[in-house]
Amino acid sequence: MSGPIPEQVIAEVRERNDIVSVVSEYVQLRKAGKNWKGLCPFHSEKTPSFNVNQEEQFYYCFGCGVGGNVINFVMAIENLPFPEALERLAERAGMTLIRKPLSPREVRQRSQRDRLLQLHYAAQKFFSHNLMGNAGASARNYLSRRGIQMETAQRFGLGFALPEWTTLLAYLEQQGFSPADCLAAGLVLEGRNERYYDRFRGRLMFPVCNGRGQPIAFGGRVLDASQPKYLNSPETLIFSKGNNLYRLDLARTAFRERGSAIVVEGYMDVIGLYEAGIDNAVASL
Repeated sequence: MSGPIPEQVIAEVRERNDIVSVVSEYVQLRKAGKNWKGLCPFHSEKTPSFNVNQEEQFYYCFGCGVGGNVINFVMAIENLPFPEALERLAERAGMTLIRKPLSPREVRQRSQRDRLLQLHYAAQKFFSHNLMGNAGASARNYLSRRGIQMETAQRFGLGFALPEWTTLLAYLEQQGFSPADCLAAGLVLEGRNERYYDRFRGRLMFPVCNGRGQPIAFGGRVLDASQPKYLNSPETLIFSKGNNLYRLDLARTAFRERGSAIVVEGYMDVIGLYEAGIDNAVASL
C-alpha cells in the first residue's frame, strides 16, 4: 500500500502540465505581451484582470488576488484537495503517480478508512431501496408535500431508515460487515449485554458525501413530531463536521459557473433551492 508522493514527482506533474494549456480548458485566454489574459473564473468581472505567466508557470488575478501554480489552479477551479488535483493532472499528462510506502500504522488506518467508505456506500443503497419500496411511502409523501420530485431525491441520494430496531444492522451483516464495523461508522449504537441497534430508525435519510461524492455520514429527519427532529452521524475516521459541507460535491461546478456560493442552514434548504433552479448552494454541518 502506498502513501505520500515524493516532491520530485509533484514537480514532474507541474512540469508536464503547461499552465496556459490547463487554464485554457476553463478560461478563454488571449496573448498580452509576455502573459496571457482572460476574465477571472473566481470572481465576476467585465474587464480581464486574470493573468497567466507561461514562462514562470503561475497565474494571478489583480482583481481578487488569487494566484499560484497549475496545481493550485486545479484545486481552486474544481474545489479539489491537493491529492485529487495532483492525480487529475497526472492522468492528464499520462503519468502514474509513484508514492512512498506507508508505515504499518498508516496501512491499518487506510484499511479502516476504506472499510468505512464501503460500509457507508452499502448503507446508502439500503436506505435508497427502502425509500422506493412500500415501506417508504410516508417518506415519499413528505417529500411530495415539500415539493421535492423523486428525480431530485435520487440525485441527492435520499433514503429511508425503517422504523425497526435492527434492520440496517442485519442488512450490513449480510454484506459482510461486523457490528464493530457498524459501531465505528456511527450507524449503530451499543445497548445492554453487548447488543447493537440501529442509530437511525423511521427517518428520511440524507447522505453526507466527500468531494468525490462518496457517502461518509448521514443525517436523518423524523416524519412526525417526535424529537430530535434531526439526528446526525457522529464524527468518525472519515467524517469531520468542520471539514465538510453538505453536497459540495454536487455544487462545486455551479460555484465556478456562477462565480458565487450560497451557504444555508440545512439539508432541505439545499434541496429546496435546487428544485427552484438554484444549484450553487451548500449547507454547513
